[in-house]
Amino acid sequence: MVFMEVSACTSMKTNVYKEKRAWLLSHEAFLTLQELAHQQGLQTAAFLEVISRELARQRLSEEQRAKIKAEAERIAAERKDTAQ
Repeated sequence: MVFMEVSACTSMKTNVYKEKRAWLLSHEAFLTLQELAHQQGLQTAAFLEVISRELARQRLSEEQRAKIKAEAERIAAERKDTAQ
């Protein structure tokens, strides 16, 4: 029983430098997106939505876009019905 408590308290060794670097890169990417959104007069979430739509337009066929749009509308209607 005592052995289990001791083993549960020991932490695994981690590479703190890599974790800090990953955090800094993520944060830098977020700040870049935030600044780009600000330059276009949008909130970050709205800016990401615009980027996603543009990428989808470039990469998806009309049929694929129609299916995605129909599914999104179905989910939105389902959520609206659930909220009421």
